[in-house]
Amino acid sequence: MITGYKGFSRKKKFWVCLLALGTSSVSVQLIMIREVMSTFGGNELVIGLVLGVWLLFTGLGSALGVPIAKRARPERALFAGHILVGVLPFFQIAAVRALPLLWVRGEMLGLTSAIFSSTLILIPYCLVAGGMLPIAGALLKGKDTTSRVYIADTLGDIAGGLLFSLVLVYTLSHWDSLVVLGLLNLLAGAMMTSYAGLPVLALLGLGILAARPLDLSTLLFRFPGQELIVHKNTPFAQLTISKTGEQINVLQDAIPLYSTGDLDMESVAHLPLCQLKQGANVLLIAGGVFGTIEEIAKHKPKHIDYVELDPAILDLDKLINKSLSYPFVQVHVGDGRLFVKQAETKYNAIIVDLPDPENAQLNRFYSQEFFHEAKSILTDHGVLAFTLVGAENYLEEKGLAVNRSVYAALKSTFKHVLVFPGITHYYLASNAPLTTGIAGVLARRKIVTKRLVDYELPSMTDPFRLDILRRLLTEKKVSPNRDLSPSAFGHLLDMWMKKSESPKTLQYIMFVSILAFAVLVCRRDLLRFTIMTSGYAGMAFELSLLLLFQVIYGYVYLRICIFITIFMIGSALGAFASGRLKKDTLWQVLATESALIALAALACVAAIAGVGAKSQISLFAMQYMVIPSLIFLVASAAGCQFSAVSRMARGTGAEITGRLYMADLAGAACGTILTGLLFLPKIGIIGVMASVLIIKGLSLGLNIKLSD
Repeated sequence: MITGYKGFSRKKKFWVCLLALGTSSVSVQLIMIREVMSTFGGNELVIGLVLGVWLLFTGLGSALGVPIAKRARPERALFAGHILVGVLPFFQIAAVRALPLLWVRGEMLGLTSAIFSSTLILIPYCLVAGGMLPIAGALLKGKDTTSRVYIADTLGDIAGGLLFSLVLVYTLSHWDSLVVLGLLNLLAGAMMTSYAGLPVLALLGLGILAARPLDLSTLLFRFPGQELIVHKNTPFAQLTISKTGEQINVLQDAIPLYSTGDLDMESVAHLPLCQLKQGANVLLIAGGVFGTIEEIAKHKPKHIDYVELDPAILDLDKLINKSLSYPFVQVHVGDGRLFVKQAETKYNAIIVDLPDPENAQLNRFYSQEFFHEAKSILTDHGVLAFTLVGAENYLEEKGLAVNRSVYAALKSTFKHVLVFPGITHYYLASNAPLTTGIAGVLARRKIVTKRLVDYELPSMTDPFRLDILRRLLTEKKVSPNRDLSPSAFGHLLDMWMKKSESPKTLQYIMFVSILAFAVLVCRRDLLRFTIMTSGYAGMAFELSLLLLFQVIYGYVYLRICIFITIFMIGSALGAFASGRLKKDTLWQVLATESALIALAALACVAAIAGVGAKSQISLFAMQYMVIPSLIFLVASAAGCQFSAVSRMARGTGAEITGRLYMADLAGAACGTILTGLLFLPKIGIIGVMASVLIIKGLSLGLNIKLSD
């Protein structure tokens, strides 16, 4: 086969370039989000930050690529670009893993560290990837160049999302995934060069393969002084088992889940089960393999249904307690909230052994709606138990706000609520009276504990401490934590900011800076303002509808991946359809503006109806028709509008592509940062949709005025 400039048509080079770029960009984005989460403790604020920075600087890169695209030979720039996007991720992943070496071991890294370090690491790749979009457009001629770039890039995004979410995350480590993506880009680069450039690509390919041992070396940066036994990527997190001396540690996204000698499970199991007779039916959500089942077994339960989201965690049982071998234990792989919705069994106890509501996914297990669902499958004297962040002596303001919002939700559902104070607060709720006489019950059942009875119970059951905590939780009336208004999640974000000494002003500066950049991008240009607001609306819709699906049906990984793919397909089809509609471009812009406003109103109705849905018909309709249709229609409207505006804009194809992509991605960055980090935790899905109604209403009004 002949390679080089004359070997392939520019049209073929265009498609290969953007399909390879889109595939690798989305996959690298997902990998970097997971790696940064592991470095900064899995905080959802960091996820939004990475995605926002990614969109922002990719948009800036598309603008900076315009002058390069005006050169006569864009193939040379694309050749260099494919080399960079193929090689840079290896330096990025190594840099992210090495960040903990720059701070005191165990120090809580705050927003300031996250912003500056992750931004510096992500900028080079984002600028190169964004700059390649208008340069690839320079390979084509014609007024519809920008629309074709949009379609090709979106198809690449679809391929990348499916490749990573359905294949790479199950089969390869992050480093080996980057090897595959790097070789893909080197192959794409081969189409952009002559024979003289092939040796360079061959050497780089061999170098990428030879550098695979660096995966383990860079991972050790996160765990100094520890021996790595297992490190595994799962669809949900990075799971690590390490060894320090004789102690085995289990970490998920570098957050400690369990260490040999950990005794927290004594309180988790014994406090609720001492409220019941022996022989109980127990539902345990998460945590079972880390000793909780061993403690529950001491109460001679009749049956335990154990639900775990990540099957990789179940595999750890062979290394830790081997508690899954009990004949009365039945394991279920899936989402605990979804299991509760569909359960037909009545339980004497439901024990939720999950982390605090640190993100929107976890918040669903601490909401008023979940408490109602749990109550519906409990017996008349059944007990619901879970833990929340506490304090030994002084519960600071933000931690108290988390507890108050959850307590208010719990108190509105159950007649009796008992909270045991301590570094961790242990919550019990039931329609039957609850007792603090735990030690007596354990003694009668001849259950011996290593820490609970002798060290923790005296302070946990002290009447004075119990009364103080009860007064603190009830002295101020607050709104209960809800699915659509996750206030506990918002308070925990504020708590993380305060504990990590991240100044609140820095968060405001970040928001204002992004808004200022968005305004600068679309200054005195209504078309770019229209695209920017649609970029915001698209991201706000996507995040809100995915959250709505999670709230109703639980975290079902593959289905969420499918919904994101539906959004990308809708974008591509909308852009494709725009060029074939017989209506003029201004009519298309006004129609899509009106459609986005109408869809925002429908999303509000769907959110309210979906959370309250109980019948099988309504649940089926929401899952398979309403939510997917809303996602598809929003994406189609945004894609159609982008294509229509690209034909209305003035300038060369490269100029239009660079400017519109910058506006679109700047709006999407605003949507990610503002929606994911501020609006959803504070004002919920309805509030986010209200913001879309306002901003798109303003955009529609300005476009109508222009058309007069």
